[in-house]
Amino acid sequence: MLNKNKLISFFIVLTLMSLNAAIANTTDSLQLIQILKDDIDGVDGLGNPRNVKVLTDNSRVFVSSGDDNAFAIFNLDNDFYLTLSEVFKNSSMNVSGLEGASGVAYLEESKQAVVTAFYDGALTRFSLNNNVYQLSETISDGISYEQVFNSNEPINELDHFALLGAWDVIKTLDDKQLFVASYMSNAVAIFDIGADGKILFNRAVKDAKPLEIDLGKPISLAFSPRNDELYILGFDSNQLTIFERNNKGELLVKQVVKNGVSGVEQFVNPQKIVVSPKGKFLYVACSGSSSVVVFRKLNTGKYEFWQVIDNSNVGGSGLDGASSIAISSDGSKVYAAGEAGIGLHMFSVGVDGKLNYTDKLLSARGNQIKSISSITLTKDNQHLLVATGKANSLFVFKISSK
Repeated sequence: MLNKNKLISFFIVLTLMSLNAAIANTTDSLQLIQILKDDIDGVDGLGNPRNVKVLTDNSRVFVSSGDDNAFAIFNLDNDFYLTLSEVFKNSSMNVSGLEGASGVAYLEESKQAVVTAFYDGALTRFSLNNNVYQLSETISDGISYEQVFNSNEPINELDHFALLGAWDVIKTLDDKQLFVASYMSNAVAIFDIGADGKILFNRAVKDAKPLEIDLGKPISLAFSPRNDELYILGFDSNQLTIFERNNKGELLVKQVVKNGVSGVEQFVNPQKIVVSPKGKFLYVACSGSSSVVVFRKLNTGKYEFWQVIDNSNVGGSGLDGASSIAISSDGSKVYAAGEAGIGLHMFSVGVDGKLNYTDKLLSARGNQIKSISSITLTKDNQHLLVATGKANSLFVFKISSK
């Protein structure tokens, strides 16, 4: 049974051991700008932050909150200092669809934000109007938490939108479609975005036939740089499913990668995937094996196991429950963390795509950096935002060359 008050990770059961690592000094390459903490100094909506999105013009930051059941919006000034602007909570009047808020995506053309909710099984749209955001629409089958998580009765016939356990959400480059990874539906839901900004259900992808009968309980998605490939992480089945995607949006299963097959190692409970700028390398944070697994694209177009990084490569601890990973837009740096561990881990990327461990940041201004749930780089690679799940905080850094 899943406990609604334990949102540290929906998918891992790890024993948190006492980690007595020494606290490191702030690395020269990361300069702390700000630490925001939930319910302190007027900050709200940071109760177990799950996802952070920064607009490309660095004007706003969006945060989904799994425990506050909220969507928070922060304004950014010229010094990259965040100030709370708005917060939407399920408990507020006329606000729904945010129970266990998880993924966030932003539609540039229509200036809309969309948020997924794990427990509500929902996709909620927020539109900009007179420089403030308003809740415009919530898409959900309205199936209760008890029916989805606490009942043995089949609910497939009720699951029309394939949004049960909605976790991750991504958009296409042209802002024409949204893809949602839904853990309990065991599906990827696809939505079209109309010219008026409205979201319309298109279809649900539920299998990878003839290669695999299902998607292995998906929780993370990514596109190739040209959007001609879709990558789906199946948490329960230790599975990566790769689809080809043509210019009409049609999908054709291309490859299924599984732990223990064709030399793949430590690919257990894959939870977050990022793609190199040219699509040649995939980097996956795996919570079950506390590792980062790297895949390399062959001339055939298929991917092969290429490298694994675990605690033995980063000083003995820190990647426990690895679930967060980010890559710079030029592909030269990777940041990773474990939600059951301590510290932000930094890697340089070689020309062969392999990761080289460079440093670890354990604290900032006396605040331990632990329980990291999200790592976000700005598009210009100038700033880094680190959300800490059960620590209910957001660290904001400026990146500078050593």
